[in-house]
Amino acid sequence: MKNQIRNFLEIMKLELGDLKEDLHTLKKECKDKLQEGLITNYVHMENIALYDNELHALNSFQRILEATEPEKFNSIDNLTTHLLETFRTVMKTCGYAEAGRICIERKMLKVAKYVRGN
Repeated sequence: MKNQIRNFLEIMKLELGDLKEDLHTLKKECKDKLQEGLITNYVHMENIALYDNELHALNSFQRILEATEPEKFNSIDNLTTHLLETFRTVMKTCGYAEAGRICIERKMLKVAKYVRGN
């Protein structure tokens, strides 16, 4: 079980890196659309604000992951519950958009399923 928990944490870090790359790509595409006249400056600014908010949320979650001590958990369920509760508190305090939480929860479910071998 301890190996599963360590694997879960390491894979989550990789998945967060992928999510960050995706958000940077979306920011670039948004800038390109603005330059091509496909979206207004207002839409561009709203999109960039959301993407930046999500990036901040991912960075906060990454700090939570890095501070997590795997030996304190006896199951992936206990770990994911801890991570989600901690992140929800940070989310409310920092005013992160709900989209960040949704992405993180989906990734956690995916990684937990993979690590369990389901």
